[in-house]
Amino acid sequence: MGPALSGSFWISTQWLLNKLVTAGATLLIAFFLSPEDYGVAATAFAVVAFVWILQPEVMGDVLLAYPRHLQLLAPTAQRLAVGIAAISASTTLIAIPVVLLIYDTYPPAWLGGLLAVLAIRPLCTAVSVVPLSNLRQKLEFRRIAVIDGFLQLAATFVSVGSAAFGGRAASLVVPQILNEAGRAICYARAGSIHGPRRFRRKLARFLMRSYFTSAGAQYIHNVLISIEIVILGYVSGGYQAGLFGFAFMLAGQANTVIAGRIGMVLQSILGELQQQPARQIEGFLRTQRVLGAVCVPIALLQAVLAEPIFYVLFAAKWQPAVPVFQALSLLQAAYFASGPSRACLKSQRRFHTLLIWQGVQVLLSLPAFWFAAEQGGAVGVAIASMIMWSVSIPTSTWLCTRVDGKGRLYRSIGVFFRPWLAGMPVFVPGYMVIQWFHGYGMPGNVIAIAIVAPLLLFAALFVSWLTDRDIRAIADRMWQMGRRRMRR
Repeated sequence: MGPALSGSFWISTQWLLNKLVTAGATLLIAFFLSPEDYGVAATAFAVVAFVWILQPEVMGDVLLAYPRHLQLLAPTAQRLAVGIAAISASTTLIAIPVVLLIYDTYPPAWLGGLLAVLAIRPLCTAVSVVPLSNLRQKLEFRRIAVIDGFLQLAATFVSVGSAAFGGRAASLVVPQILNEAGRAICYARAGSIHGPRRFRRKLARFLMRSYFTSAGAQYIHNVLISIEIVILGYVSGGYQAGLFGFAFMLAGQANTVIAGRIGMVLQSILGELQQQPARQIEGFLRTQRVLGAVCVPIALLQAVLAEPIFYVLFAAKWQPAVPVFQALSLLQAAYFASGPSRACLKSQRRFHTLLIWQGVQVLLSLPAFWFAAEQGGAVGVAIASMIMWSVSIPTSTWLCTRVDGKGRLYRSIGVFFRPWLAGMPVFVPGYMVIQWFHGYGMPGNVIAIAIVAPLLLFAALFVSWLTDRDIRAIADRMWQMGRRRMRR
């Protein structure tokens, strides 16, 4: 799994540098925007997740499922991706009047305008499908990290500037569209495939057979991660949707990006091991264990540190989001495995399994989230979401291990159980200490954030390193790799 570690190093480094900037940007944007502004932006993003039944980026997953034939399939896949994007863009524009009727308490000019802007996004994504797949197939993760890092940094600065000058909800949406357009241009230059550009009908039919199943699974996943906002916005209004959207953005800053980026690396690696299922599963479980050893302590730290963070960093208008943030942080202690699990199922070409797993979760989530929104608003939905994902993600990890008929149930559960077992002796007394400092107001909260929190995280990571031989081995390899990169 050497290429996976190398790719993960560059992806994680890019993430860390950007998040240092994003952390400061989030504070500034939260100062300028209101919960209602976040509610409008979050609802616009959630609505398009429902409207975009077909997503062009899924064609890239199909290409990576057949890595040895990527050059042959690429021209046809590119044409199909552009056609799919045109359908998604048109559907978004057509849906705007219906959406405004459903969300009649939202400012129509803002919600409608943001949806019109978001209609551009699939077209930008379609341009980058084949070049990005080519870069991923060649394991060019360093180049991907540089492109993504620079463009996301630029988008962050644009967001802050827009919010400062009265951009309101648009400051959360428009920069991301510009970012997507920039990625399309850069990927096209860095990863374009030269050769015949002939569209072949037989290949198109072959690609679309896999695409429809994969697209259905991806659509359901997009619905799953957006359904809370859609239901909250309708049942409880823009204010509650804004609290949830803001807390979700903060809670997922670390783990969601780490897991998603490493999932991108992992899919390329595991796709090369399709003929060796035992090695494929061992590599998958090992990666999940390492992720758990890092992501679970981060999630637990966020949950126990929520009150000091919001007290010190955010205005009073955001204090009602504290319990929402705590519940969603605990959710991240399971959700970190989502990206790698989906990547593994895609690399195994088990698109039907992916579709069924997420379809069942959607059917269970709809009534649960609706009831939670009516009874508890954003807090109720956050708790319901935490429970739902805490059952669903371990199930998906177990499903990934059944490719060779040998269900590794105990090892799959251990991915989640072991880091919790290692972390609880650290974070339970740590929470009590933080609460004691919290009682002393601003000075106590600053001490909790600046001194207690780093000590707790270090202690939790040290316990994981001490109790798991595989984690020690991989941590040492990552350390040596980082030292070699720094020397260069």
